[in-house]
Amino acid sequence: MKTALLFVLFFIATICQAQTKLISHKSHSGSISTFAKAYHNNLFDIGHSNFGLYESHINKVDTIIAINNSITLVKYRQSKKEYKQGVKFEDLEKSAFIHKTDTLKNHPIYNKKNTVKSIKAFNTEFAKGHDLTPLNEIVFIGFKKK
Repeated sequence: MKTALLFVLFFIATICQAQTKLISHKSHSGSISTFAKAYHNNLFDIGHSNFGLYESHINKVDTIIAINNSITLVKYRQSKKEYKQGVKFEDLEKSAFIHKTDTLKNHPIYNKKNTVKSIKAFNTEFAKGHDLTPLNEIVFIGFKKK
C-alpha cells in the first residue's frame, strides 16, 4: 500500500513540474514583450525551449508477418534518438536507425483472418492526421489474399 501511494505521489510530482519556457516566464512576472527580448537574446537558455512540443522516436514499418490467427510480427526501423516534431524518416541517414521487431498477440486488425485489402482500408481511415508509414511501402506476409 505504501509503495503504491509513493508511486502515485512521485507520478503527480513529475507531472506538476512540466511547463514550457513561456509559462515559466509568465509565472515569474514576465510579460510577452520581456519574453520576446529574452528569447531573441537567448537569456536563461530560453532558445532551447520546445514550447511544449514533445520529442519522439521516428518509426518506419517495413514488414508485417501473420504467424497464425493470434500472433503477428511487426518489423520496423526506429531512430536511435528522439527528434522534434516535423522531422521525417527521409531526412535522416540509414545509420540513425536500428531494426526492431514487436510481437502482437490477438490483435483485432493485424491477424491472419483478415485480408491485406481490409487492413489497408482500416489503416487508410486511421492514417488521416497521423504520421504513419505509407501502406504501399509495407510488405504484408501471411494474410489472406482475398
